[in-house]
Amino acid sequence: MLFIPGSLIAASLGLRGLTFLAVAPVLSVFVVAGTAIVLPYLGISWSLMPVLIAAVAFAAVLFAASYLTPDKLSLRFRLNFRRPTATAYAAIIGFLVGSISIAFQLRQAFDRPDNISQTFDNVFHLNAVRYILDTANGSSLTLTSMTNGDNPPYFYPAAWHDLASLVVQITGAPISVTANVLNICIAAAVWPLGCMFLTKVVTKGNGYAVGAAGLLAAGFSAFPLLLLDFGVLYPNFLALSMLPAALAGVAVFFNAGNVTGIPCLARFVLAPSLAAGLAIAHPNGLMSLVALSAPILLFSYVRYCVRKHKQGGGYKGVALIGIALLLAFAIMAVMWKLIRPPVEASGWPTVQTVGQAVGEVVTNSPMHHSPAWAVSALMLSGIAVVARRRHNLWFLGSFLVTAVLFVVVSAGPNQWFRNELTGVWYNDSYRLAALLPIVAVPLAAVGLAWLIGQSRLWWISGRRTGRRWFVTQNRARATGVVVLPLVLFGAALALQMPPLGGEIASAHKIYATTPDAPLVSKDEMALIEELDNYVPQNATIAANPWTGSAMAFALADRNTTSKHTLTTYTPAVLELNDKLKDAASDPEVCKAVHETGVGYALNFGTREVHGGNNGFKGLLIEKTTPGFQLLAQVGEAKLFKVTACG
Repeated sequence: MLFIPGSLIAASLGLRGLTFLAVAPVLSVFVVAGTAIVLPYLGISWSLMPVLIAAVAFAAVLFAASYLTPDKLSLRFRLNFRRPTATAYAAIIGFLVGSISIAFQLRQAFDRPDNISQTFDNVFHLNAVRYILDTANGSSLTLTSMTNGDNPPYFYPAAWHDLASLVVQITGAPISVTANVLNICIAAAVWPLGCMFLTKVVTKGNGYAVGAAGLLAAGFSAFPLLLLDFGVLYPNFLALSMLPAALAGVAVFFNAGNVTGIPCLARFVLAPSLAAGLAIAHPNGLMSLVALSAPILLFSYVRYCVRKHKQGGGYKGVALIGIALLLAFAIMAVMWKLIRPPVEASGWPTVQTVGQAVGEVVTNSPMHHSPAWAVSALMLSGIAVVARRRHNLWFLGSFLVTAVLFVVVSAGPNQWFRNELTGVWYNDSYRLAALLPIVAVPLAAVGLAWLIGQSRLWWISGRRTGRRWFVTQNRARATGVVVLPLVLFGAALALQMPPLGGEIASAHKIYATTPDAPLVSKDEMALIEELDNYVPQNATIAANPWTGSAMAFALADRNTTSKHTLTTYTPAVLELNDKLKDAASDPEVCKAVHETGVGYALNFGTREVHGGNNGFKGLLIEKTTPGFQLLAQVGEAKLFKVTACG
């Protein structure tokens, strides 16, 4: 699901190699989520076939359009087999080691394939997948019908949920398993490939740097682990995994990078397509792309002005492009004001001082994680290398943007300025902490590639007391080309793993189904798994989302009166939430029971996921409550049948 739809489009654009692999999943997200939005208007149910048809149609249009460009089809698809170089092997090894490392980290965090994140937001995410399957509608424009009561729906980024629903349709796997497997694939494939593509753009395709990026993508606690622990923020996690490839696409669009071999059509189609996929995955991802792309625009304009000055040409073009640049920044400013959550949803406070925030940026230890000394040293070396070479100074600008945003959101003393700058991200320090590795990974990769280059030179031409250090120059060169990079890759991998231990352990606790798990305890999960024995498929269960009983919708495929903690309830459901236990004595309650079709109720007690008290007193039914029959009980978790309203 992540690669095949987008691969059809990438092939039609004439892309190959790493560029092909890196952009394919982002294009897949664009096609999947875009198709989901269009299908309801065509009266077509949500499934894999329309997605594949849309991908083929889009690819065919681009394939036909390629004939209008200077890139000839015969040249673009000419078979050209070349013997892989040592740097190509380095890139492959870097990706494989980094990908396997990330997959292993997440396997440790999830522990079991069917474990769920015991967090507030997961009530919505898993139930949303079930809602898409039940309604055969994955549109981002209507998904909030699940939680919006009688009110009209509004936009919610549903790309992650669309992908998960298709995987469930194809495999028949439980939603809990699908969510974990999908997240492993995103983290272990989409993320490192995007980092490698971005590094390729920044470094003129240096194979050692590209391979190092794949390896080092597994070395930061702030991403991908953080957003699979905190929240959980699955749509945001998907968007940030796609962001490196999208940023590279913008650099290619403005010719700010150093990638060759990208056809003309692909250069101008990739950036808008990748940005559209990012926007549907999560608007935060699009706004992050806007922020990180601003230095690209400035760099491209300054470079154009310098070139015109050296050529002694007129300044009419400089003025016109300058006006276009100002217009672009004006559009960005408007987007900054409009594409943001309401102020009341952005109440996250600062968490530290400015000095602490700067220190966390430098040591890659945001949100009080353990300092990552090895990757931080490589990152600082990479900053120095990029600054000295100057051809991609825009990337240092992107690094500065992420650093400033994190410092402001986590330590900004001026609340008005903080809201204006970081309100786009809910003023949430975690979301912006996860943004730091987007630029830190390529910089650290540049640093490691520089170290490999210097070590190879020392190894090959080293001298001791005026004599060659090695027996033969050929043996020295072979060792310097192949063995040394592998040794340094291995050392980098070994040094980057210890700081990740704390984040892995934290995520492991979040995904553990224990007797006192905050959302769905071990006993409650056991009762949900038994619902097939007691509750008919088409029945509706009264449930409290704060105690986890609403997870019966996602995990047992039984309709529930509530499917998220932040739900707008109809008057009938509100009546049940407050008074269902009085059904035997209050006719209004039975009226609400008949209106909602409720035939069963789950009582998971009063312990809520955030430790609060959100009411739902009507669902606190006991064995002796008249008008209810106890069908099953596991520990303190109880399932009742409503008998009072015949």
